[in-house]
Amino acid sequence: FVQGDCRHLRARIGAWSPDMALAPSLQYSSPVDGYLGCADTNFVATAEDPYRPPTTYRWDESVWATCPVEVMTKNELCTQMDRLGLTRMLFVGDHTTMTQAVSLASILGQNSDISLDTSVVPNFTKTITCAGTTIGSFELSYIRNDRLEEPGTTPSPGFPNCGPTNEQFCYPWSTDYSSFAGKQLLIVNTGYHWADDWQGYITNFQNFVGVIDDAAGANAMRKNDVLMFRTSVPGHKECDLHNGVYAHYGEYCPRIVNGAFWHWWGELPPYNDYAIRIINEWNLLNTVKNGPNIELLDPWLMSVLRPDGHLSGSDAGPSCTLDPKECMLYSLPGPVDWWNHLLVQQLADVGTHLENSNPMQAWR
Repeated sequence: FVQGDCRHLRARIGAWSPDMALAPSLQYSSPVDGYLGCADTNFVATAEDPYRPPTTYRWDESVWATCPVEVMTKNELCTQMDRLGLTRMLFVGDHTTMTQAVSLASILGQNSDISLDTSVVPNFTKTITCAGTTIGSFELSYIRNDRLEEPGTTPSPGFPNCGPTNEQFCYPWSTDYSSFAGKQLLIVNTGYHWADDWQGYITNFQNFVGVIDDAAGANAMRKNDVLMFRTSVPGHKECDLHNGVYAHYGEYCPRIVNGAFWHWWGELPPYNDYAIRIINEWNLLNTVKNGPNIELLDPWLMSVLRPDGHLSGSDAGPSCTLDPKECMLYSLPGPVDWWNHLLVQQLADVGTHLENSNPMQAWR
């Protein structure tokens, strides 16, 4: 394969290995406030267990050893943002996307004043300085939108505004995205809040692609953005009983539960497959579309092998108990940090791809 093609291969085939030597670099400089950081805040280090177990693993590629997922640094992220001329990284999605955005802010040492209080609007923006670069800094922003749709109303804490029973939160995002003055990286996800409404998901994803195309038609700057769709990852049955990783996919398969409880999400793979198909079709429409290509950020296999580290995981402790159990969302730091390590590697490959004009497909 050619330079930049690792983004089609990375994180698809591999396994987790314990690595206590790497563990110190997987900790935050300060814990996350609220329930996402509860397990970390309450953890008491010992000589035998100096770090929370979910923060002591590394991802190893089983086949494509030349395409590793390396632990990101602020300098590397700044280098790639500068290389592509990106002055904002915008996350749009539901609670799983918020966890990824908070994870990245925490890795960058910018997790103060991010409220997880349900009575506060969850959206946030942080300025990340990048010394010695042309861009100087970039914005790291998150907008909660559970379904990537805008029903024409604006929600507020305790007052959701979208979904079939009006129980989801869809804060406006498209105008903010389309009107941004500089080049930006947009990272989105949808799928969790569609249950078995297959037709609704199809229509929604097609509408999302239409929003991207319309934005580029109205603002030429949008043609140069970098877009990534993150695949949806399921939760794990009885996560409170797990204190380690699955060695391989065969250990995960018997535990798949289709739709039995909202946080297990056994039905997500078909949604991911459909999104990937539409992305590939979109990326081939070079002469009839306005918007940029869409890249795939695919932490699916990495995540299904991580039944540990959930909010209701065995490491959470009694003071972090949630009712009902939360076996989809993860504590921070933990497995979600690796979504961001993967993100920075993919971003570097995007830069190489654009420099070399290599073909672009969302292979899986």
